[in-house]
Amino acid sequence: MTNFNEAGKKVLTCALVCIYNKGGVEMGNEQNAIACGNAIEDSIDFDFYKTLFDPVRSKILVYIASNGTKNINEIAENFTQDRSVISRHLDLMSRYGIVSKTKINRNVFYEVNSTFIFDKFEETTKSLKSLMEMTKNT
Repeated sequence: MTNFNEAGKKVLTCALVCIYNKGGVEMGNEQNAIACGNAIEDSIDFDFYKTLFDPVRSKILVYIASNGTKNINEIAENFTQDRSVISRHLDLMSRYGIVSKTKINRNVFYEVNSTFIFDKFEETTKSLKSLMEMTKNT
C-alpha cells in the first residue's frame, strides 16, 4: 500500500508533468496549467475531505462509529464544545453525506454513512490513478 507522502508526490508529479509537458506543448503553457488544475480539482472533492478531516468532526465521527447511532445530546455530552457547535458540525457532516440523520419524534439520530465514505475514497483513488496513468503516456 502506498503511503500518503508517496501518493502526494505522485499527484504533484502528475500536476507538474501535465502543466509543463502535456502533448509536447511548449513549457509553461497557461491553458495546460488550467486544464491540469481542473482535472485535479475534478478528481478530489476538497470540500468533502475538508469536512471529513476537521479535527473535531473526525472525533465526532469516531465517537459515532464506535458507539452506534446517537442523538445530539448523547454526542454532545462527550465533547467540550457547546451542543450548538456539535450540532453545526453534524449538520455539515450530514450535508456532505458523512453521517445520516433520522428524525424520530423530537430527536434527531446520527449514524456514520460508512458506505458513502468508502465509495468517496475509492472514487478519488480511481480518479487520481487515472491522472497518474495519463502522465506516463506523455
